Amino acid sequence: MDVKGKTKDNIKARLDIALFCNYKNMELVCDGSRVAKPRVSFVLEKNTQLLVHKWLMSLRFPDGYASNISRFVNAKECRLYEIKSHDCNVFM
Repeated sequence: MDVKGKTKDNIKARLDIALFCNYKNMELVCDGSRVAKPRVSFVLEKNTQLLVHKWLMSLRFPDGYASNISRFVNAKECRLYEIKSHDCNVFM
């Protein structure tokens, strides 16, 4: 979800992509004195993130199957907090 401080998509990772992978759309772009990191295709736009978070807030499961995932959603900041591994697996 491209959360600041949590993403592993940094300049070193993009340099490794240029060396080891064949993903031209994810490589760093040099523009004179600046180096730009293009947005990757799997990162959601802000309005789509809001739709996903609103959907998560309305999501319901049978009793005993999973936690109330809406407790872990902060729609204002577009973040998920303290979600358990089982709930994450159910979500996936």
